[in-house]
Amino acid sequence: MRRTRSLLIAGVLTALTASACTTGGSATDTTLSTLPGGTTPEPNAVRAFGSLVEFDACDSFLDYMIENAVDLVGPYGLNSGQWWPGWRFGFDAIAEDGGTLESSPAAGGSDGAQNFSGTNVQVEGVDEPDIAKTDGERIVLIANGELIVVDVVGESPQVEGRMSLGGLSVQNLFLSGDKVLMFGSAWSHHPIPFAAESADAIGPDVWSSPTIQIVEVDISGDPEIVRTMTIDGSFVSGRMIDDTVRLVMTSSPVGFEWSYPEGAGLRAERKAVEENKEIVRNSEPENWIPYFVVTNADGSVTSEGTLFDCERAAHPEEFSGLDMLSVVTIDLGSGLEVADATGLVATGHTVYASAESLYVATQNWQTVRWLAEGDDDAPDGPVTEIHKFDISDPARTSYIASGSVDGYLLNQFSMDEHKGDLRVASTTTPNWWGSGPDSESRVTILRDFGDNLVSVGLVDGLGLTEQIYSVRFMGDVGYVVTFRQVDPLYTIDLSDHSQPKMVGELKIPGYSAYLHPLGEGLLMGVGQDATDEGQIRGTQVSVFDVTDLENPTRVDTYTLSEGSQSEIEYNHHAFLYWDGLAMVPFQQWWWDDKSEGIRMGAIGLSVSEDGELSEVGTVSHPGADDWDYQAQIQRSIVIGDSVYTIAPGGIMKSSLGDLEEEAFLDF
Repeated sequence: MRRTRSLLIAGVLTALTASACTTGGSATDTTLSTLPGGTTPEPNAVRAFGSLVEFDACDSFLDYMIENAVDLVGPYGLNSGQWWPGWRFGFDAIAEDGGTLESSPAAGGSDGAQNFSGTNVQVEGVDEPDIAKTDGERIVLIANGELIVVDVVGESPQVEGRMSLGGLSVQNLFLSGDKVLMFGSAWSHHPIPFAAESADAIGPDVWSSPTIQIVEVDISGDPEIVRTMTIDGSFVSGRMIDDTVRLVMTSSPVGFEWSYPEGAGLRAERKAVEENKEIVRNSEPENWIPYFVVTNADGSVTSEGTLFDCERAAHPEEFSGLDMLSVVTIDLGSGLEVADATGLVATGHTVYASAESLYVATQNWQTVRWLAEGDDDAPDGPVTEIHKFDISDPARTSYIASGSVDGYLLNQFSMDEHKGDLRVASTTTPNWWGSGPDSESRVTILRDFGDNLVSVGLVDGLGLTEQIYSVRFMGDVGYVVTFRQVDPLYTIDLSDHSQPKMVGELKIPGYSAYLHPLGEGLLMGVGQDATDEGQIRGTQVSVFDVTDLENPTRVDTYTLSEGSQSEIEYNHHAFLYWDGLAMVPFQQWWWDDKSEGIRMGAIGLSVSEDGELSEVGTVSHPGADDWDYQAQIQRSIVIGDSVYTIAPGGIMKSSLGDLEEEAFLDF
């Protein structure tokens, strides 16, 4: 049922090298001796996404974009007659941070180097954007349309400064010294120049185009905006290492004044198509490369233009749509300016970053196009494409390679770089795919050869008929949770990337949607309890002993009553683990024939050295029992001997030892 096979490359790499179409140099000359064990490969072992093709000038860039766009443009432009967001050439990017430790329990926890907790991140030293940040003396957060700076040095938290966000559409931030960088996606609206009646039948008669807003704020005194940057496109995610910020975004073609059918009928549509093809043939780089504008606080423009030159763009050998995936580098120490940017003619939705590399994954363009248009030429199954960038140089981001895996990824935790290779967990058939073969999950190990990420190892057959609900890679071990009726926790030995193998399995009711390492062979899972038939019941916290990978066991559980859920299940930033204390925010509904109610707060759980759980206490903000959203706890931060819980309506300071309330700041 479960089989492990090594996917190695040898003679086929010669063909890959010969077919590499790269202006920046030929693909790496990889020989049999460079492969693990020097083993002769299976003939069909390589599934290469396609070699990188860099553009050497704007002429070659425009030739590529125009040639493909002419084949795709329709009577209503490149939107195929649909003017609502979401179905251009790929799904609109949704910010994943709200949508995955180089496996170190110090990430988001105590590492002995400081007396306060940071954002719960995947890789230690690689910060992720969130709604709140702290430097141990201040908590800076976005709440209720304001940027609020809270002084937490004294006995009671006090507002140090606040600033209305006005029309800014920002949802996340980074903090470095006295600088805050806020960012998010917004929409600009433009009248549709045709068929208002038909537009009204579907929605507002406006085009909606996404823009990214990035705002630099000085918080040394009262918060003041220093600069604002606006870019065509949608924000996907971001990472910060030291003062270097990299923002990942995706954008679609812009600036075209399309011709539309004059009246109904095939002839009118054919005429519009021909006119639109000519419009595409006359396009400029600005139609394909995102445009940016940087303004000072007084509105004066400091810089503007396309994000990068044509020579900094590339495309995979296999056509991946007309969207542009861009990685923008900002040196926060020098202020809000584009330090570097590079682009790939593809799209991207899921971001993972180590200290050296950044990976962006997306659903295969042919899959997305089939889902959007619903024609009969259905692909065999979902395919996820993955693009790798080198971020070891803080001043530059360089495209490295692309590859693909069968299936789809759950989130950023589905990817992890270790010993130079990328481990990827995927499920072959998602629920939304419809009829087809039984679903299974797998872990694929990808290695970059030249411009290709190529499979060198695979474990498949996990969770037949089920979906992945959580993943965690830690060193030479991977943990995968699948679920349909029961929760199999699989342990995977990844010590040999050419011979990965599933070594253990634990079946229990319910599932874990988030996995967190506790150290000393213990793993915590946060998810849902469920009946034997798979009906979920309420939030459940589990501790697993994974010392013996062949025989993982569940040591203890803590379960809230029916109707409860936690933001941790879909947003790992909501989780806090600090020196044996886990903070789990929750919402709980109940109802019967006579009454209904809601309970909101955060449970504090103590974890002993052997994994036993005990309740320390519950933190609840004013209004938690009155259906008041302002009381919903979203984040927990430890500073010194206190826990600060953050909700839209205020911050509560509680004792770290027993979670007794010490002070409350009402926003």
